Amino acid sequence: MPHSLVHCLIGVVAVGVPLVAEAGSFALNEQSVSGLGVAYAGGAAQAEDASTLFFNPAAIVWLDQGELQLAGHVLIPSATFTNEGSRYNLRGTPFNGSPISGGNDGDGGVTHVLPNIYITQPLFRNTSWGDLTVGLGVTVPFALETDYSPGWVGRYQALRSKLTTFDIQPTVAFRRDWISMGAGLDIQYASARLTQAIDFGLAAQPPLAQFFAALPPFLRGPTQLAYLNAGFFPAGRDGVSEVHGDDWSVGFNIGALVEYMKGDEQSFFQDGRFGVSFRSAIDHTIEGPADFRRVPLITAPGAPVQFPIPRLFRSIFFNQNATAQLDLPSILRVSAYQRFDCRFAVLGDITWTEWSRLQEVPVVFTNLGTPSNVLPIKYEDTIRAAIGGEWYATKDLTLRLGFAYDETPIRSNEFRTPRIPDNNRFLLGTGLRWSPTHFMDFDFGYAHLFVEEPRVDVTDSQGHELRGKFDEGVDIVSAAVTFRWGGSRESTPVSSKDVLSYKK
Repeated sequence: MPHSLVHCLIGVVAVGVPLVAEAGSFALNEQSVSGLGVAYAGGAAQAEDASTLFFNPAAIVWLDQGELQLAGHVLIPSATFTNEGSRYNLRGTPFNGSPISGGNDGDGGVTHVLPNIYITQPLFRNTSWGDLTVGLGVTVPFALETDYSPGWVGRYQALRSKLTTFDIQPTVAFRRDWISMGAGLDIQYASARLTQAIDFGLAAQPPLAQFFAALPPFLRGPTQLAYLNAGFFPAGRDGVSEVHGDDWSVGFNIGALVEYMKGDEQSFFQDGRFGVSFRSAIDHTIEGPADFRRVPLITAPGAPVQFPIPRLFRSIFFNQNATAQLDLPSILRVSAYQRFDCRFAVLGDITWTEWSRLQEVPVVFTNLGTPSNVLPIKYEDTIRAAIGGEWYATKDLTLRLGFAYDETPIRSNEFRTPRIPDNNRFLLGTGLRWSPTHFMDFDFGYAHLFVEEPRVDVTDSQGHELRGKFDEGVDIVSAAVTFRWGGSRESTPVSSKDVLSYKK
């Protein structure tokens, strides 16, 4: 077989095997149970408990006692697919327009529990020097997982996709008079695992066509029939690729909180504050093994003549290492909190996410003979807007309600894949806080995520065009317990004027 044909074959068979899914909106807001109840409105200004550390590092200085919060969020997604004419998009070939075999599959969503752990501790309070607080948070800021059966129609785009990040955030915040400032590090671990099918039956067609054409007519027919019976036709010899890897990286976050109204300055309005925070972009170079399973020999039992390079596929697709660049977005939050009539508060939030950093994902294999792959993503920046309210029904009971609209970064159906079939979303949340003692709070929250019908019309590098729609939704159930200790204490005064404690 000519050397040029081998390179042609490599281009035909190269399948997107990324360490990172062709991601949609996989940033997670589930970092606060109290925030879930108001649809995360006012996240950078609420300053209600230790979970405020994630949304605005400056806000932890507003917590006058030490706090430890343990929280969990149960995410119950559903994603059912309906095939609408998935086919081979291979113009100029006899397979063009032929349907791709496979079913709709069941529910591709996977239920998960996401943890949050926060601890904050005031170091000092002083009317002359200001206030200083430190804290630490452990969160999962980015994640996704979908899982499909091996025989579904979209198996060449995705079987299993899983991405998880763990973020450790040490934080310090300082307040003087009406302004607070804070900063922290994001020490982040990322882990990814992806699998998908490879259509070796289709990939074998170019070299086999040239092989058959070189045979005498009396041998051509029996040889073609033998290879057909051996599964060398589209969707007849599926292999599987699996790539997994991990990486550590570091980013930062900063924030400010401005108090524009304090206490009972007005008869109707009480506390009012405005918050802004910025979480930096983080770049991961994910490295790990790439495994290829069920890579066939190009042979056919009973064929009068055998293909001269039976190990062609195995010389290209064998177990090795791979790297991929994952550029996570920066996030800017602007929030407001306003209390009124003593027993009510309204919260608002606008969050901008720099998804446009994800334009493509280059995947490079250790072996130079295995072709690298550049995954086109072409995401756009997004805006999330939320509004919520709190009712302080009694001293020990707070009720919450909120609504949010969240844009998808996916430009069009041609860039939406079943790895994360995202679209514009609406979140309706509710929740409550019960404080049975002065040193303990219980928070509960529930939300439903309504997703506009995501439609898919994406073609992979082998020419499999997946066409259809998803029916999606997510239920979120959350709970947290907060323990408090100590209290607001004045630091050792340097003069008599420092005796008075600071009051919000």
